[in-house]
Amino acid sequence: MTFVEWLRVRNVARVLAIVLGVLILVALVLRISFNNEISMDNSFIARLSTHPGVTITDTVLPDGTNRKTIVDRSEHSVVTVDKLGYGGYHIVVREPDHGSKVEHIPPIVSMHVNESTDGKIRTTTIETNGTTPFIYYMAIADMMAFVIATLLAAPFARENDGHLEFALTKPVSRTSYALGVMGVDLAGIVICSFMTVLAVLICQAMFEIPHPDFSGVNSESIVMGFAFPFAFYAMLVAATASLSRGYGAILGFAWPVAILVVLFGVVIPWGDSLIGQSVHNIFWVISRIDPLSYISSVRPDHATGQFVADSDFAARLSMEILLFVVYSVLAVVQWRRVEA
Repeated sequence: MTFVEWLRVRNVARVLAIVLGVLILVALVLRISFNNEISMDNSFIARLSTHPGVTITDTVLPDGTNRKTIVDRSEHSVVTVDKLGYGGYHIVVREPDHGSKVEHIPPIVSMHVNESTDGKIRTTTIETNGTTPFIYYMAIADMMAFVIATLLAAPFARENDGHLEFALTKPVSRTSYALGVMGVDLAGIVICSFMTVLAVLICQAMFEIPHPDFSGVNSESIVMGFAFPFAFYAMLVAATASLSRGYGAILGFAWPVAILVVLFGVVIPWGDSLIGQSVHNIFWVISRIDPLSYISSVRPDHATGQFVADSDFAARLSMEILLFVVYSVLAVVQWRRVEA
C-alpha cells in the first residue's frame, strides 16, 4: 500500500548518501592536506616561542604523555601543553590576574575553556577534545531534515497527478492510506537525519575522537529538531493535498515565504508608524501558523558555561506538535474528499 512512497524515500536517501559521501571524501582530503597545520605544535606553541624571553621544556610524564612547558618571563606566565595523541591537547595557562571578570565560556564544538582565579593568579584550562554538545550535530541535521521534508512533501498531489478518473478495483481505506504514506515520509525524515549525523561524526573522527553530549539542552534540541520538520512537512502536505498539478511551485516558494513571514512578523522592528505597525500585525497573525516561528533558540549562559534553551521551550514545542496534528488532519480530510 505504501510501496511507492518507500521508493521515493529510498531515492531521496540514495541521493543524500551520495552527497554525504562526497562531503566525507572532501573532509578526508583536507585532513591529509593540512595534517601538519592542524597540529598544535606548529601553530599555538610556535607562536608563543617567538616572544622574547620564552623557554620551552619537553618532558615525558609517567603515563607516556608528551608535555611542553613554556615559560614567558616577560609576561610572567607559564603554559603547559599535554599532547594526548588522538585525544587532543590539555593546555593550562597560568598568568597574573589583571582584575577582569572570570566568565564560564560555553563549549566551542569540542573545545572547552574554563577560567579560575587564585589570589593574583588566573588559570585558564583548555581541552581541545572534550565533549561536543549534540546541539551542534542536531543543527546540521535540522537543516537537512528541512530539505528532506520539502522533497518528500506533497505525496497526495503526486498521487493525484495523472490519476485515472475512475478505477475498477476495490480501493483501500483512504484514511489508512494517507496515514501510512505520511508515516513513511516521517520515517524517511528521521532516517535522513541520522544519516547526516553519522556523516558529521565520521568527518569529526578524522580530526579528533567524537564525544557527543546528550545532557541538558541537547536532549531538548533533539526533540525540537524532529518536531519542526514534521510540522513543516505536514503544512506542505495540507497545502498540496487537493492539487493534481502545480504543487511544485508551492514546495519551491514555501521556504522563502515561511522565512519572510517570520522576518516581517517577528524579527524586524517596524517602529511606531501606522504603516509599520499594520505590516507587523498582519505578518504576526500569519506567523502563528508558520512552524518556523516556534523554533526554540539556544543561548550561552556565561554564569554556568552551558547552553540553555528559551524559557518558553515547552510552549514552543507544544505549538509545533499542535501544528503538526492540525495540518495532518487537514491533509487527510482533503485527501478523503478527492475523487479516486
